[in-house]
Amino acid sequence: MAGKMLRASPLSVSAVVVVVAISTLAFFATKHSADQQNKALLQNDTDQGAVLASSILGNLASAINPIATGISLSNGSIPVFESEAKALAGAGGVVFARQENGHYVVLGAAGHGFTTGQVLTGSVAATVARATATVTPGPVVRAGDHATVGFAVGPPLVPLGDAIYVQVTLDPFTATPVTAGKPFAALRVALYGSRSPDPGNLFVATTRQLPLTGPVARAPVTVGSATWTLEAEARAPLAGSFAAHAPLFILLLGILVALVVGATVEILVRRQRYAAELVAQRTGDLERSLRELREAQDALVRGERLSALGEMASVIGHELRNPLTAVTNALFLIRHEVGEPVSDSLETHLAMAERETDKAATLASDLTAFVRPRDPVLEDIALGDVVHEVIQSTPPPAGVLLSQDVPPITVVADRLQMAEVVTNLLTNAYQALPDGGSVRVGVRDNGTAVVLSVEDDGPGIDDVTAARLFEPFFTTKPNGTGLGLAIVRRVVEAHGGTITVENVDPHGARIEVGVPSDVRAKVRA
Repeated sequence: MAGKMLRASPLSVSAVVVVVAISTLAFFATKHSADQQNKALLQNDTDQGAVLASSILGNLASAINPIATGISLSNGSIPVFESEAKALAGAGGVVFARQENGHYVVLGAAGHGFTTGQVLTGSVAATVARATATVTPGPVVRAGDHATVGFAVGPPLVPLGDAIYVQVTLDPFTATPVTAGKPFAALRVALYGSRSPDPGNLFVATTRQLPLTGPVARAPVTVGSATWTLEAEARAPLAGSFAAHAPLFILLLGILVALVVGATVEILVRRQRYAAELVAQRTGDLERSLRELREAQDALVRGERLSALGEMASVIGHELRNPLTAVTNALFLIRHEVGEPVSDSLETHLAMAERETDKAATLASDLTAFVRPRDPVLEDIALGDVVHEVIQSTPPPAGVLLSQDVPPITVVADRLQMAEVVTNLLTNAYQALPDGGSVRVGVRDNGTAVVLSVEDDGPGIDDVTAARLFEPFFTTKPNGTGLGLAIVRRVVEAHGGTITVENVDPHGARIEVGVPSDVRAKVRA
């Protein structure tokens, strides 16, 4: 019962599941919307950052152009170059190179990293060789904590065969006013000197936690004739903290609503269930009271009927006994006077008179036994011995096979009354087999009662007959009195026991009499 009370009803569980499902869908929908908004804002800020980065790097090209113009106007004057290059020397090194014998030789240098007369090699030479009027960036080279990149311009900004090369070396992770301002303040960014993120081409970054994780946006950065890549992730949700926490808030609110709805539905269901159980209980009590009232009324009617029958049967039995005794004596005297042998006609009449007299005497005895019940005299008896004695005194008729399973079981009962019960049950079974058959007698102890069963393989008992089987004077046999089984029921009830009748497969009937183990307490009750 406690488990049933703690178990939630299917209706309340369904309500909780539905509300939680709706809340979960709302959670994912809101989260998807917030993620899309953050993604759009991140891409927008990244695009702005790429534009800003392109602008900053474009300023470098603008700074190189005056140097190229001065060299072009002065026909490659070294002093003019050195004068113009001083402004850029602080960022790294500035080189004026000319192609000689297939190599680029430094004609003038400002800053550090290069010397006059030096022959350019490697990536610097390759960048200078590719230089045009548009700034040509070289590859970004990482060396320890520093990144180095060069930018070159060539003809027609400078005379054919000449080139200007500017090299910049910096710490990629050094904070600058540019990276601290918008839009970089809200982002973690990394600028790579290549079309795809490559740690070896990292030029500038605002975080050392690389590669970037989480939602990442990329944007191309135009650097002269090359395209670099800006990669960024948001430091915090760009759509705001409310948009970030709204999905979780909706989910938690939905769960809370689900619990409230589930609890409300469960309370209503339990109230309805309690009301239904209360109605069922009261209906059951009412039906039980009506049934007990009908049983009491039936018992009262049966008692009054039996009382009237008893008075009538007592008178009839008493009035029949004396005439029947006189007739029996007269028949005995007639046989004595007539002597032996007698004629067949006389023998037939005498036998019929004796048989009918015995039937009338049996009826008188049954009437007397029925109307004058006596309280059982309880004692410990071996029920098997009683069964054997009855079988010896009431043997089966010709054609009837009797079998028994009667272990030595002791029961507290009235010996004479139990013998009368066994006799009536056996006689009833014999009479159900006019054409022969088998009868089985058994005794067993089921723990609460000792059960006596008598079973035959006759035609069985129909429902109408079974309902009236134990009524006084009801019989289906032409020569029966209808009192045998009524007496059996009265004796069994006097012992506080039960009697049942049922059909058995494939045919036949079984009557079981149960005498309780604690029969004395039953009788006292």
